[in-house]
Amino acid sequence: MPGEPIFILAGGGTGGHIYPGLAVAGELVRLRPDAKIVFACSDRPIDRHILEPTPHAIVPQSVRPLPRSIPAAWKFLRCYMASAIQARQMLTDLRPAAVLGLGGFAAGPVVCRAARTRVRTGMLNPDAVPGKANKMLARKAQAIFTAFASTGDQFSPAVRAKIRHVGCPVRRAFIGADRAKAIEHFSLRSDRKTLVINGGSLGAASINQAVALLAGELAELGDAWQVLVITGKDKSGDALDARAGLHVCVMEYCERMDLALAAADLSLGRAGAGTVAELTATATPAVLMPYPYHADQHQRLNAAELCDAGAAVIVEDAKDPATNAERLRETLLPILRDPARLERMHQAGKSVEGAHAAESVARWLLGEDGDES
Repeated sequence: MPGEPIFILAGGGTGGHIYPGLAVAGELVRLRPDAKIVFACSDRPIDRHILEPTPHAIVPQSVRPLPRSIPAAWKFLRCYMASAIQARQMLTDLRPAAVLGLGGFAAGPVVCRAARTRVRTGMLNPDAVPGKANKMLARKAQAIFTAFASTGDQFSPAVRAKIRHVGCPVRRAFIGADRAKAIEHFSLRSDRKTLVINGGSLGAASINQAVALLAGELAELGDAWQVLVITGKDKSGDALDARAGLHVCVMEYCERMDLALAAADLSLGRAGAGTVAELTATATPAVLMPYPYHADQHQRLNAAELCDAGAAVIVEDAKDPATNAERLRETLLPILRDPARLERMHQAGKSVEGAHAAESVARWLLGEDGDES
């Protein structure tokens, strides 16, 4: 591969699409230090917030999700066409060695253009259930990388030969992260276990509010536990407050989730594919509350392997803080009170294989797997 190779990673809109891309980008640079990475992301603020601290180039797109109504179709088409023109110019100017779709609506224009110009084009499908955009883009890609073995059956038979089950890419920083460094980073106490509450890159008010209702009961466990709450932007008002004896650290967004999980003895949060992959990589016990508004309930399916192994339990999000608090009272609090059960969950997490997905995808993009398709 002569010269400095350029790789375009297309997708965004949530951290669940961006973070696996960052894991692949890290492996590309590790394997090929002169590689240049360009993220063709959405124009949502979360994408820029995640990507700006990185050394990678950022190209926001105006493309929007598939419309749900006829009135929204015109805006969708206008934005898509603008992004398609932008993608054509980007590929002409950059001449990338390969393109990787990260999933979701923001992958569409670049993946379609790359396939049309015969650029090596792959696609990530991190969730257990492929979304509409990924199903539509599957025929464009030369390889489809899935996080779950069961996902392949949900694609059209015509594209299944291209599917490669590798796992969900996780950044190397999560492997073997230092607990003492993590405790210091978040100003936590080294003589307490840590419950990390994380509703994903956009936060989860229904989880924050439910935990806040359990403040008194959590305070009773303050001799043994402390809490790190990652609320999501503009959701800190819903967060658990510090009580006598309970050490609480509250932050709207966490730049170092690798350190958060290094500090964590138990995690409470959503079950996005990236989160599940990070929990798997770190063998962190978890109480998972899948996002309740997805029609296909793919977050529940994302969590299945960890739950089957005994490393996690699911609590259904009732969308009502009081009901959620009652459910967590019955599920979360007993785990916090039972060190032996917590250790069993941790050991069970070690039995779940975390494939070297990021490296596998990076090597394919570099053409190192012998596949010249």
